[in-house]
Amino acid sequence: MSRQLAALPIALLAVSSLAACATTGDGSSSQAAADAAHGAPQGARPIDRRAREQVAREDALTQMAFWAAEYQTFPNDLEAAQQFAEALRKGGRTDRSVQIAGEALSRFPEDRKLLTTYGYAQITLNRPQQAVRPLAMVAAAEPENWRIRSALGAALDQVGRFNEARQAYQEALALQPNNPRILTNMGVSHILSGEPAEAEPILRQAVAQAGAPAEARQNLAIAVALQGRFDEAEQIERVDLPPAQAAQNIQYLRGLLSDPRRWNDMGRGR
Repeated sequence: MSRQLAALPIALLAVSSLAACATTGDGSSSQAAADAAHGAPQGARPIDRRAREQVAREDALTQMAFWAAEYQTFPNDLEAAQQFAEALRKGGRTDRSVQIAGEALSRFPEDRKLLTTYGYAQITLNRPQQAVRPLAMVAAAEPENWRIRSALGAALDQVGRFNEARQAYQEALALQPNNPRILTNMGVSHILSGEPAEAEPILRQAVAQAGAPAEARQNLAIAVALQGRFDEAEQIERVDLPPAQAAQNIQYLRGLLSDPRRWNDMGRGR
């Protein structure tokens, strides 16, 4: 559990891997024309479609290095930009991911894969203001994408737009009923807005689902503790945490309740 309520674990699902392009004949005149159209500098090698397909089977560092080289060779190629930005995000180079995705969006402003990577990375960097617009654009274009709606809700929560966030979660739940990660996000939304009693039944519903993430129980413990039921909260914490850490977390929450200014800073007053 995070030490600060404003940074509570919000369960975001990773963006799906970008689709590999179809293999084409190497060295053909049509291939050369296609590579030129994708921004290959004059005299550069042709795009190796087979290598691009096969690298998806490699580890994260290998993929990052491969797509870095592809992006350097083909700076105006949409696939290279998409894949490099996403490899960086998954590899923990979130700041660089935002930079690459942002540069590519200046050339491909409506590409949904780039918008998704950019939005997810901005949330990771705790810059939700920059995440809301790109995620909202993808959500509008992909009405069946529940993951984007849940991520959009998380960004809206972090900028204090709680009602809009819950609408996004409701839309996500309409597509994925009882999804424990969406329910966890919705419960966190109520905690952030200073409504732990409203959060508790939602988080209990999340915990009851198969495959519920540890974040669901941890945030349930927070909701219970913020209502003054510290012993019960500590027992919930101990499912996933060592007793000493669970006790320390609950002591922290006791401190929040004892100082209304701290609670306002981290909850309703954000």
